[in-house]
This record gives sequence, C-alpha cells and structure tokens, in this order.
Amino acid sequence: MQLSKKQLLTGLATAGAVLLVGARSASAALNPSSSQPRTDMVDLSSWQSNLGASDYQKLHDAGVKAVAIKATEGTYYTSPVLKQQSQDAQGAGLAVNYYHFAHFTSVDGAKAEAQNFIKAVQSVTSSKDMVLVVDFEASELSHLSKSQNDTDLAAFDSVLNAAGYNKTDLYTMSSWLGSRIDTNANNKGWIAQWPSNPTGTKYPSANAWQWASDYRFSGESQNLDVSQLNNNFYVTGNANVAVHTSSSSSTPKTTLVKVPAPAPTSTSNYSATRSNSVKLVWRTSMHRHAYWTLSGARYSKHLGIKYAEMKNLPHTTWYTDGHEKLYRKASHNSAIYYHVRSGNGKHAGWIWRGYLHAGVNPNA
Repeated sequence: MQLSKKQLLTGLATAGAVLLVGARSASAALNPSSSQPRTDMVDLSSWQSNLGASDYQKLHDAGVKAVAIKATEGTYYTSPVLKQQSQDAQGAGLAVNYYHFAHFTSVDGAKAEAQNFIKAVQSVTSSKDMVLVVDFEASELSHLSKSQNDTDLAAFDSVLNAAGYNKTDLYTMSSWLGSRIDTNANNKGWIAQWPSNPTGTKYPSANAWQWASDYRFSGESQNLDVSQLNNNFYVTGNANVAVHTSSSSSTPKTTLVKVPAPAPTSTSNYSATRSNSVKLVWRTSMHRHAYWTLSGARYSKHLGIKYAEMKNLPHTTWYTDGHEKLYRKASHNSAIYYHVRSGNGKHAGWIWRGYLHAGVNPNA
C-alpha cells in the first residue's frame, strides 16, 4: 500500500506525513534482484486502475501469489474499480483479498466503517473465504491511545466476524506497532517497513512484511507495493469472483457520468494545454460528502484552465458529486480529483483530493 497516496483522502497530500524507519526515497524504482525478499503479494487501489488483465498475468508469471485490493475507506468511499480489479486478479490465478482504509476513532465509528467494508465486498463476491484487512495508518489514529485503538479494532473485527468473515488482519507501519496499535491472535499483522536495501526476512511472527512501495516488475511501467508472505494465510482463500472474458485492455471500462461545472472568469492560465499533459482514465459520480480546504485551486473541467484559488473562499464547505482519475503523461503516475460544489451552489469545480479535509469547514 502506498501510504502517502492513500492519505490523500485525509488531506495529507502525496508527500505524506507517515515516516517509515529506513524508508527509501520514492524517486527511483526498485528493480528485480535475486538478493531481495520475495514478491509474494501486491496490494492495489484505484491508483492502479490502469492495470489490465495482461498485467495481472505478468504478475502471476513473476511469482506473485496474492493481491490485497482496496475496497473502501471510512464510511464514504468505495473503489470504483473494485470489481474490475477482483476479476482481473482472479482471472490470472491470484488469490484475492480485500482491505479497508480506516479513519474510525470510536467503537461506533469502527462498527460503521466495518459495515461499509462488508457492503462493498459483498457487491463483488458472496464468498467469506478470503482475508479482510484493516489498513491502520490515517493521521487521526495517531492522536488516540493504543488502548483506544485496540478497542476500536476489536469492534471493527466483531462486525466482520458476525457477518461470517473470520479471516482478518491488521496492516500498519512498523513505527506504530506496539506503540499505537497491537497485533493479536486474530490479526497477526501485515507490517510495512521499507529498508533502503531490502534483504532476508522480517517480522516472522506476522503474516506478511511489505518491504517496498516502489517495486518495478519486468515488463511493467508502474511502481507497485510488494510484500513477502511468512505463511499461507493470504493465499489459501477463494474470493470466488465471477471472472469476465473481456480483452486485456490496460484501461478498465468504466461508465463515465458527465458532471457539469460552471466556468467563471479565469484568474490565471496554465503555461501549456492540460490535454497535452494528462489523460482522463475514468470519471464517475460519487455520494455527497462535506470537505473544506484553504489550499489549491478549482478547475473548470478536467482539461481546462485554473480559475479560482481556494484561499479566496476561506469559509466555504464543499460537497462532492463526482470524481475522476487523471494520468500524468510526463511522470507516469495518476491523481484523483473531486468535483465539488459550495453549499449555496454559487461555486463549483474540480480539485485535487489531496487538498481536501473531511468534514464541515471549521471556519464557517
């Protein structure tokens, strides 16, 4: 899991605030080497929605045994490519597991997020025979005691167990292990720690060790998170997703919902046409959620001109109605933008989600 990317929804942006002991700079990719740990498992989210069936087959052929796919975040987000990724991974012979990015800070919040997770998983498979992971790294969790986090995790798992999901696990960073959250008999742990020169094994009592977030498989053009498994916990299940028979296109077929945006007078222009620098991967509607921000700019459309700075609207609460993924041609990575509207309906536009903080504007 690329921790900094997933923290975009918490408003931390791609630079991230998570520190991993001995972590590498993400500026260069790790290429396959015989001295490295195994690449038994890859974790995926909508950031990897450009991978197609042929890419999953390459992963399988390179020795990958399992995937962990992001299904949900908080109580408000479900991955728009969850079904596609599940089908492609299983079609390539990979064991499919799912994870939820947690924001809960109470028992009730944990139970609500667990229900969101279950709903999403059940939308793609009726199987209960796979691992469901809670991804525990959001910044708000660092402000709680370990005791509170352990209690909330137990509440989250209790909802999964009551629904028949008994294979659970905890993903967290090594620096939080034992200080912010504990592993236990039901959650032996999937621990993230990225050494500058990864070799050997780590955390042998845990289920898995994520040892890189920038691994580049042969024949692939994108860095991926990779983990070495210490047992068969993640590979013996069967998600039993109905496998499609579509082509191996690298871009999933997603129904795009046009989300209109007004075009106020622009305050500044890009130095070059955005259509020369980005490509629309997918765009779809989303549920209405409140956000606020004082950073960044809104855009009149996904390919267009910058027209308003958020700092000029310091008291505004923004409400989502759509989101999209853009592929940056020069850097070969992607970004998620939300389409937002002000509560009074006078302002609207697209904004990079890394600038957005969840909730009603505290300055309102």
